[in-house]
Amino acid sequence: MDPHISVYESLRRQLSTKQPLDAVFIGLLDTLEALPADARVAFLMSDIFEAGIDEVSLLLRRDAAACRELLRVARSFIQEAGACRAPLRNEDQS
Repeated sequence: MDPHISVYESLRRQLSTKQPLDAVFIGLLDTLEALPADARVAFLMSDIFEAGIDEVSLLLRRDAAACRELLRVARSFIQEAGACRAPLRNEDQS
């Protein structure tokens, strides 16, 4: 792997040659990459790998309240990004 290409960019390139459903994953990767590093780690650990807040706190060396705030920010950011990319209902029907 080229050291000048991020893991996200590598995955994005691989997915872009696949099925249209993979566009969802490309969007998620782009959104995750836009998050601050700590918020990204908190989100991935908690929501993807199902780690508890205590584990996330240990990993990030922050208290539980700070980690909960990082999760809130990350989830909100991801939800907003998804809403911006989602087609409107009437566009689906045309």
